[in-house]
Formats: sequence, structure tokens, C-alpha cells
Amino acid sequence: MAFKDCDKERELIKEIVEGSEKAFSILFFNYLPVLQSFAFKFTKSEHASEEVIQDAFLRIWLNRDKLEHVENVKAYLYKYVSNECLSYLRKKLKEDRAIDLLKSRHSDFDNVTLDAIHLNEINKLIASAVGKLPQQRRKIYELSRGEGKTIPEIAEILELSVSTVKNALVIALKTIRENLIQHGISLSLLFLLEIFEKKQ
Repeated sequence: MAFKDCDKERELIKEIVEGSEKAFSILFFNYLPVLQSFAFKFTKSEHASEEVIQDAFLRIWLNRDKLEHVENVKAYLYKYVSNECLSYLRKKLKEDRAIDLLKSRHSDFDNVTLDAIHLNEINKLIASAVGKLPQQRRKIYELSRGEGKTIPEIAEILELSVSTVKNALVIALKTIRENLIQHGISLSLLFLLEIFEKKQ
């Protein structure tokens, strides 16, 4: 559902460009129903549709400065979601082939054994990706995921601004996920509101 008042939407976009997470959440929830329906037509999966929407809006947030020059916001959002849908379909094809190969190599293992192998592999890849992060970004990630610190707590510990910590954490999660995708493994990012609200 698009905004009935174009002026209100433009004001919202202006606030997003300036870094307002509240305005971004309003935009997110306003367009979420139609975008989820659109994504579902591609993915045929509610879970995958959520993942696609999360990734699309994460990219939009990281590139929010570009919104200032967008005339048709709805078309702009559809473009991002469409691109993520195509990426999902390519990734799923790759994963399906990898799973078939794994099953053929371990046909004598039961599902529990295969899950254990998969989880162990994921943990190793995550540890490797975290180890390659820049020092400050790695520290922020470890404080957040390893010690359960909130963003304000991390900002206080490291004497950084809340926005700096938040952006570093978002980029760290994105880097880790991309590393997993390169190895044929898909894990959903945290929900948008977990990034923007639950860690407050």
C-alpha cells in the first residue's frame, strides 16, 4: 500500500536520508505487505520471502543517501526486492546441488549426523569470517554476539557513538552472511527490528 499523501512520504524519505531509523521502520511496515506478496511469487516460501525482504531493506538502509533522488519510491523498493529474489533463486539452485552432493557422499549417515556436519561447518566458516573482520568491527561483533551486550553498552565500552556501533554490526553481519553464501550456506540475517530496536 503506497502512501496517500506524497508530501508525507517525501518528508519521511528526507528523515531516512538523515539517518532516522523510526522513519525507516514506518516505510518498512508500510510497504511490507505488498513486497512480501511480490517476493512470495518468486520464492514460493514465506520464510524465503522474509529473508529476501530483510536483505533488500538492509541494502536500502545502507544506501539510504540514494533515496533523496528517487521519484517513485514504490518502484525503487520493488527493484531492490526483485534483485534479491533473483539472487535467492540463483543461491537456492546452488544450495540444492550442494545438498544433493553431500547426501550422495554421506548416504550411509542419518539426518542427525548430516545436521551435525552442517552445523560444524557453519561454525567454522563463521569463526573464519569473524577473524577476518577489521579489529574494531570484530570487537563489536564479539561483544554483541559473544557477550550479549546491547549497542549502547558496546558504545560506552569502546567509547564510540551508538550509530557507529550499529553500522559496524550491520556490516559485520552482512560480511559474515556473504562469506557463508560463497560456501553455499544460507542463514537469515536478524530481523530488521532486531537490528534497529531490540538492541537499543
